[in-house]
Amino acid sequence: MVAWYNFFMIVLILVAVMMLGLAGRAGAVSGEMIEKLRAEEVVIPFPEEVFEWNTRAPGEIRGTGGIKARIVDGVKVVYYRPVVWGTVEADFEDFKVKVNETLNDERGWTRLGMRFVEVQDGWDFEMILAEPSRLNIPGCSPELSCTTWYNQVIINDVRWREGTEASRAGGMSQRDYQHMVINHETGHWLGHYSHIESCLSGGPAPIMLQQSTGMRGCEGFNAWPLESELWTDK
Repeated sequence: MVAWYNFFMIVLILVAVMMLGLAGRAGAVSGEMIEKLRAEEVVIPFPEEVFEWNTRAPGEIRGTGGIKARIVDGVKVVYYRPVVWGTVEADFEDFKVKVNETLNDERGWTRLGMRFVEVQDGWDFEMILAEPSRLNIPGCSPELSCTTWYNQVIINDVRWREGTEASRAGGMSQRDYQHMVINHETGHWLGHYSHIESCLSGGPAPIMLQQSTGMRGCEGFNAWPLESELWTDK
């Protein structure tokens, strides 16, 4: 009887030690990542979930993995490569022109001291115009646009051409929607891994608020990053 009791107590102690270890690790994770990676807000697929799809995408290779030390006249130069996934209805040449206009607009992420240059090789990220069905991958949705850990900023072809019910109801022009979705998804690539959930005190919508699905207390649509959003971990 004593032997069984001692065995039982040892098991209880081991279980308690394991639980404390797990709690310690969970605390470390939450302390380091909770601000950027809230469970309900994560929009970027983890690499192991994306890898199989990425290797199946025709003609695709992964990028350089981030911005290199590439400073020209005091400006950090970022290279991107335009790509098409699947069959799209939008004019790809027009898409490329508008992407470049948005990325290099003085109202946008250029305020971080960046310039975006289109290339075919040595790119930092891909700007992908995608058939909606190609977005049926973990972390993305055929209904919206998304960004992946593999330096892929993916724009949904239907959203690019039509916007969303929320954007149309709110009076956002299609060109402004295009500015917004490019800046929003590029913002994810720049390090804004989670969404801003609402405007508690009104004001214009932050670019990292998911304006495609509604305004959440904000006073109006906004296609450009707010001053408070001008940061990057790249």
